[in-house]
Amino acid sequence: MTQRSGTPAQYAGRTIDFLAFDGAQPVGDTLLTPALVQPGQSGALITGIEKLVQRFLLELLTEKGSLHYSLDRGTFFITQIRAGAVRTSQDLFAAFGAAELELRTSLRLEEDLDNDPAEERYRSATLLSASLFGDTATLSIRVLSAAEDARTIIYPLRVSKA
Repeated sequence: MTQRSGTPAQYAGRTIDFLAFDGAQPVGDTLLTPALVQPGQSGALITGIEKLVQRFLLELLTEKGSLHYSLDRGTFFITQIRAGAVRTSQDLFAAFGAAELELRTSLRLEEDLDNDPAEERYRSATLLSASLFGDTATLSIRVLSAAEDARTIIYPLRVSKA
């Protein structure tokens, strides 16, 4: 079990969030466990580029119109995947490109340029690779902050063959 801790000075001038995707490591390839509650691991706090990556993933994976009080949040990325519109890696690149344009506006609108650290503000995301094997798509995504910090994440998705 990974223990995350620190001193109050490490969080000075930063904002924090709860860790939603357990299993992330600062370096190397790791499969994320998309669960809000993990025995013995939940309740961790994150900040910096990790917080930005989590915001990005949550926005990407939220279906537009699914949040009753924020119908404009999210993207059509998962909607396209569930509808069977993704058959090739080129389809994934196209769906991701459209989704990135959608979420860029949402993420930037919620940022406070005067108070949010640059490492927690969104600059861009690039789909580095996308592979399909059976009903699983594996995405390698690079998220870049306004401070030029970057993280590459590998995220598996179930793909509908409708």
